[in-house]
Amino acid sequence: MTITASDLRERLATLAGRHRVPGAALAALHDGTVLEAATGVLNTRTGVEATPDSVFQIGSVTKTWTATLVMQLVDEGRLDLDRPVRDHLPEFTLADDAAAAAVTPRHLLTHTAGFPGEDLADYGRNEDAVAALVANLSGAPKVTRPGALFSYNNAGFVVLGRLVEVLRDGAWGQVTQRQLAGPLRLGTVVTLPEQALMHRAAVGHVETAGTTNPAPVWSLPRALDPAGGLAMSASDLLEFARLHLRHGLARDDTRLLSRAAVEAMSTPQVTPPPLSAFPRSYGLGMEVHDWDGGTVTGHSGATIGQKAYLRMVPGADVAVALLTNGGAADELHADLVHPLLNELAGVRAPVPATPPETGAPIDPRRYIGDFDMGLATIRIDHDGRNALTMTTIPRYSYIESLVTNPVATLAALDDSRFVEVGQDHGERREVVFLDPGADGRFRILHNSRAMLRIA
Repeated sequence: MTITASDLRERLATLAGRHRVPGAALAALHDGTVLEAATGVLNTRTGVEATPDSVFQIGSVTKTWTATLVMQLVDEGRLDLDRPVRDHLPEFTLADDAAAAAVTPRHLLTHTAGFPGEDLADYGRNEDAVAALVANLSGAPKVTRPGALFSYNNAGFVVLGRLVEVLRDGAWGQVTQRQLAGPLRLGTVVTLPEQALMHRAAVGHVETAGTTNPAPVWSLPRALDPAGGLAMSASDLLEFARLHLRHGLARDDTRLLSRAAVEAMSTPQVTPPPLSAFPRSYGLGMEVHDWDGGTVTGHSGATIGQKAYLRMVPGADVAVALLTNGGAADELHADLVHPLLNELAGVRAPVPATPPETGAPIDPRRYIGDFDMGLATIRIDHDGRNALTMTTIPRYSYIESLVTNPVATLAALDDSRFVEVGQDHGERREVVFLDPGADGRFRILHNSRAMLRIA
């Protein structure tokens, strides 16, 4: 099917307006050609127009870059995914020393290291920020044994970033430029705000008291760069995608990654608990979606008021990147990218879980209580009927502006799975309760992250 740039611009403009997204950039790779589109503004305060070369933060899509850097080290024989992290980072410690000694790079790449990873403290802007966060993990508790359970872990990718720094003898951002952005000839890849200011840079937007305004800060702390610190244009992100679609070859046929490494990254390594808004499988730093018609790989990312989506269909040589700076971005992604991938690659996204008209009978005593998310406390209570309420209580002031729906109602799909009631398909949350104790009370609440019950 033939899709033109003007067609993309029209779709993007219409749907971004419908979903209150201030500005967005879209790029699609099909038959070797990249089509680009942009709409809206980069900053509602200044009114600067979004253009295809505008720079947006890609959030956790950065994890696919860090994973690629790690797999380059594996290709060179300098890193073994199944040897302890301490082989190269003897300073890596956790509250449970035996668990820390058992953690491997594979555990970190697959979010199965077993410790919580939401340290959003600011360790400064110097090049030692990544090392400082890793050093501060000494108090991180053991949630599960390494390898036992998928639990999304930002700090785990910071540890991987530190591995890259040590083995490449350079700061993570510098290594990213040297190993990937430079060889791929990407001109917009940045990490620091002063670097972004050299381009048309998007500002995140958040909703406060029903009004959408520019976010109070531009980026996450620098220590989180290996987990979510990159910013770039949609077309530069697609050049990175092309590297993976071409099995490790850059556009000029320079080999940056082995075919075996690319295939390993997109091969399912672990199965997360069943969450409709999350992939059925996770590879090595790569989401692996099992869609009707084929496999879709990539990643999603969120920072302060910005969201990004990278989707690749390896079997069809198709990739789409959508970058946004606020509004109902998940809904825009569902209404724009899902149909586009269907048209270009013949794949169809699964339908999200639908809240039942009448929730399954529950014993509320098994669920109610507080659970530790790190950056917030998640409070589960009973709504007095046959449902639960889930309240997000932020622990950081700048997290408060990101919580657009602090209190959600959850209807039971079965004894352990609950889905949010009253939200549109793009933002509907689903949670799973795990590990019931002798008294029947669940010890873990899982919403992509495994959260321990607070005593």
